[in-house]
Amino acid sequence: MENVKKRKIVCPKCYTELEVDIWDKIEIPYDVQHKERLMKGSFFGAKCTACQTMIPMVYDCEYNDLERKYMIWIVPKILDSEKVRIMEYNKRLETDKTLQLAQGGYRYRIVRTVNELREKIFIFDEGLDDRFIETMKIAYVPVIRKNVGNDMKILGLYFDKNAEGKYQWIVVFDKREPMVLNVDMDIYHDMKEKLWDIVEAKTMKGLAMIEAHWAVDVMNTPTLFQE
Repeated sequence: MENVKKRKIVCPKCYTELEVDIWDKIEIPYDVQHKERLMKGSFFGAKCTACQTMIPMVYDCEYNDLERKYMIWIVPKILDSEKVRIMEYNKRLETDKTLQLAQGGYRYRIVRTVNELREKIFIFDEGLDDRFIETMKIAYVPVIRKNVGNDMKILGLYFDKNAEGKYQWIVVFDKREPMVLNVDMDIYHDMKEKLWDIVEAKTMKGLAMIEAHWAVDVMNTPTLFQE
């Protein structure tokens, strides 16, 4: 059975009522076509049949890669009901032996936006650890500030790869075009070596939100720079 249901929405431009598909779950390798659309930016959205306007949407959806063993839950608004669902799922991971065997070695993440979801998928598919990508971002913020100044608001910093296969940062601002910076992967490997114990200690078991606030907490660990 497909993990899809119907929802009615209204086009914000011409006010036409539309019926669109809403997916509760994307499972890889079975839903590869959905993954392709997601990575291209067209999965979470709909086109108005009347005026052809593209309507962005974001909703609760579970992305589960059965081959690479990671699950990402996109939750746009973490309200009390979502917090309960997260706690219940994490409790099951601690107590359900069958689930533990079926999902042994899994990584679990929570994200809020489609861009964050795409980035996590890219990082995991590259065989990298998102925790050290996030701590590496903290190290790059001063470099970005040096280039644009402290008054420019950074809306997002995303890990990506260019056409030549080299890793890069895409920096999104509120009042200027995005900036592209090369990534020094030596920093990644250095952080992975030096921060491993701290990062392991600060990584919540089960569904965890590994993002900027988490990375700042890691980098502010009092013992981090002690001999």
